[in-house]
Amino acid sequence: MKPYIENEFTYIYEGVAIKAYGAVVTADRIVAYPAEGGVLKDWHGAALGTWRAIRTWSTPRSWISASMSQIEATVDGVTYTGRGAGVGMIYKGKRKATKEGRYG
Repeated sequence: MKPYIENEFTYIYEGVAIKAYGAVVTADRIVAYPAEGGVLKDWHGAALGTWRAIRTWSTPRSWISASMSQIEATVDGVTYTGRGAGVGMIYKGKRKATKEGRYG
């Protein structure tokens, strides 16, 4: 699998330019953004793959989100598992092990 690293982008907040990277997909790690309809996207909105929430629980003391989800995402046939706060929020995951071995 060829790693995907989203191009650097600049976000301007209250007149201050903030440079950052968006989505990153490697053979064993992922950082991306769940979107509506089960589509996994990079920061700029390009589709990378699919996602689904396996389990969701409330986070009443969190200032970030009212809930957190265990998310399973698939990009180029590779399945990742990790956590995210839902649509539009960052998702971080690791490659999911298979029954046949660490990565099948």
